[in-house]
Amino acid sequence: MRKKTNLLITLALAVLCIGLLGAWMILRQKGNSQNLAEIVYQGELIRTVDLSSVKETETFTVGEPGAQNTIQISPDGIGVIEADCRDQICVKQGIRSHGPEPIVCLPHKLSIRFKDSTESSDGSEGTDDNQALDAVTGR
Repeated sequence: MRKKTNLLITLALAVLCIGLLGAWMILRQKGNSQNLAEIVYQGELIRTVDLSSVKETETFTVGEPGAQNTIQISPDGIGVIEADCRDQICVKQGIRSHGPEPIVCLPHKLSIRFKDSTESSDGSEGTDDNQALDAVTGR
């Protein structure tokens, strides 16, 4: 009887793990369809990058001395590679090509948002751009 119970528990755990792996793979695949990155600095959209068409690495700086972020765009993705903020969270987020969460630098009010090319410009699918609230800048 004990062997049968252990077998059922093991089987249930295996089915659960396979289900979780399948869900993770589906969600990961959905994230890969995000081929655009929007760079927003102090509430203003400064650039939209089609990550699927990037062939060469490009680096540029956003901000003023004392509040600067260096952004790198490459065939591998986009990210902040250098910042003069204290916590360096934006740099630690690395180079990414998709994801549900944006790359953010709160002290400098910079965000890099990933989205699918079929979404509206604020990611809310049909909401007026002026009505959307930016979580980084609060505007």
